[in-house]
Amino acid sequence: MFVSEEYQKVDAEKIAPQKFKQFIEEKSPYILDVRPLNFERDTSFIKGSHHCPLVYLADQYKEIPKDREILITDWAMKQSVSAAKFLILKGYPITGVLKGGMERWTESGYPIEKRVPSDKADSLK
Repeated sequence: MFVSEEYQKVDAEKIAPQKFKQFIEEKSPYILDVRPLNFERDTSFIKGSHHCPLVYLADQYKEIPKDREILITDWAMKQSVSAAKFLILKGYPITGVLKGGMERWTESGYPIEKRVPSDKADSLK
């Protein structure tokens, strides 16, 4: 796999769960969850988040609004950084990624909503 030098230079801020929660409460950002489809581990989502697996992001990113700050999460911060870098290079205002992902969010006891992951990506609008 070829990774451009430009991609390697892009950095996404890693935001601790407490600060991530505070940002959500104060700013009403767009929250993007990039976990895979039909993930088995968890059905917990941050309320109001939009689910688009990383594998579909290149096809669907244009549906994401550019007029809102964007926070990104996944299960354990393995895919969210890649998603953030991709979107930054496309000109999106990425505020940061959830440090430790949903695993740390739920361990911290922060609010979640349960929903069954669908067999396709959510509408990103």
